[in-house]
Amino acid sequence: AGEDFRLAAMVFQHGGEPRDYLYPHTLALIALRKGDFGASWIAAASLDRYLRSIDRQQVFGLQFKPGGADRQPFDDTLVSDALRLQLGIPTVAEQQAQMQQFVGK
Repeated sequence: AGEDFRLAAMVFQHGGEPRDYLYPHTLALIALRKGDFGASWIAAASLDRYLRSIDRQQVFGLQFKPGGADRQPFDDTLVSDALRLQLGIPTVAEQQAQMQQFVGK
């Protein structure tokens, strides 16, 4: 079932190597294909983790550095807020507000 693939993606995304993030990304895509639309967040998050692991800009801004104060490198212009919302991902402004709450500023 799609939920099984989504949950597996959540588990497998906690790796340490670039390939460790592509595998859960694939699992999340399968979950989406099977109708689990909640998997869109983990698909985006695992892609961002992969991009950060190879020293590239993330595109959704879902990965924070330890302490939660920084998402860089992050290309916040590649994916529009309208597309983010279609994937169930907060807008750039909403992410910024969440980050500020997280660090207590």
